[in-house]
Amino acid sequence: MQLRILSILGEALNFGGRRMATIMRVSWLAVVLLLIVDMASVYASLSVIAGRVITFAEVGSFLSAQKLLARYAAQGWGAHGGHMAAIAGVSLLVQVILISTFMAPLIRWAGLGERPGPGSVRLPFGPDQLRFLISSLFSALFVGVIILLPIMTTSFFTLKYIVAAMSQTMASFPDADSLHTIKLITAEEGLVQRGAEWVFGFAVPLAAAAPFVLLTWLVTFFHFSPRNRPNATGKPNWVLRAVATFGVVAVIFGAAVVLLRAPVMQVLKSASAAGGAADLTGAPVNVILFIVTAGFLLVTYINLRLYPYPGIAVCRRSLGLGGTLRLSRGWNIVRMPIILLAVAGFFFILQIIINSLFLSTLIPQVINLLYQAVLVSTKLVNSGVGADWVLPLFIWIWNGIKILANVFWAFFSYGVIAGLYGRLYRDSESIEGVN
Repeated sequence: MQLRILSILGEALNFGGRRMATIMRVSWLAVVLLLIVDMASVYASLSVIAGRVITFAEVGSFLSAQKLLARYAAQGWGAHGGHMAAIAGVSLLVQVILISTFMAPLIRWAGLGERPGPGSVRLPFGPDQLRFLISSLFSALFVGVIILLPIMTTSFFTLKYIVAAMSQTMASFPDADSLHTIKLITAEEGLVQRGAEWVFGFAVPLAAAAPFVLLTWLVTFFHFSPRNRPNATGKPNWVLRAVATFGVVAVIFGAAVVLLRAPVMQVLKSASAAGGAADLTGAPVNVILFIVTAGFLLVTYINLRLYPYPGIAVCRRSLGLGGTLRLSRGWNIVRMPIILLAVAGFFFILQIIINSLFLSTLIPQVINLLYQAVLVSTKLVNSGVGADWVLPLFIWIWNGIKILANVFWAFFSYGVIAGLYGRLYRDSESIEGVN
């Protein structure tokens, strides 16, 4: 069964828009608490970095606090890694618990038509919420233990061996006519002198990443086997499939290397500045880049296969995978990221419209006109002197509008995600029925 991209997108967006009143009723308390937890984690992290308690009075605004944290985060993780990890872990756990309180009933409404219970002050946590929590964390733990941990371990030891090999000394004879002019140089310097620096700069990094690239190719090869493509016709040709999948993986790997180079370089630069990469100084950057890229492809594949799992677990009221893996069989593994990228693209465009057009242009102009009108009115009744309360009032109104805009955006976003999970659950049930 093929995933119908436009139908799924339309239903997810429709659920987030048309069910806004119920979404607000079910989730407003949890969303407010999420904002408070987010603010608390930012100020707690700043306090750890500064070595003293940072209060709201010391930082002009929450936006300023976020900018400060982004600037000094690497320093904080380098000097106080344990405390920063504890804050991040507790914050993440609390946020996931709060999200589960309203996402579980919304997913069941989208997938089964089961309306959430009555009441405007809701913060339930029961079996459905626990299933959503476990299924959401399962993907992260599975990817971390099965994929990321082996990759990180292999990367660490590979880099150590490469650095050790490159730092080995060897004898060099600057004067070819005399054996008495001996100079000790490193293996890296010797390769540079011979014009063969590509050995450590490209060949060795590619060889280090080769097992992960090969694993990615094998996963792709078996994923597109005829048994995973029910509509496949003709006699299976494993040679053609091997060549085609290898070519596709090679192209995707090359494109991912280009796209990830800048972010990886930035992370390494920040880690080096914080003293976190001291033991790996001198390692060729391409080793890290190639291994990270191969790991990224594997993690992306696993995440795509497991993405529908929280919705299926909540609607089935079972932690069994059910039709999770069948939902992304064959070419559906390509349709799944198209759906997710389309949702992300819609969110991105809508945010640009809201922030650039409404919050930056139209609404400020309207508020400014109202402010001028009220100010003139107070001058008419106060002998030409404007009232002192006018400016603070409109500043509060403007800040309130911005806060409400972000809160309503959160309602809509969570509604769309719940609608997407619900639709994917129904599609998984259809696939189960066919099989």
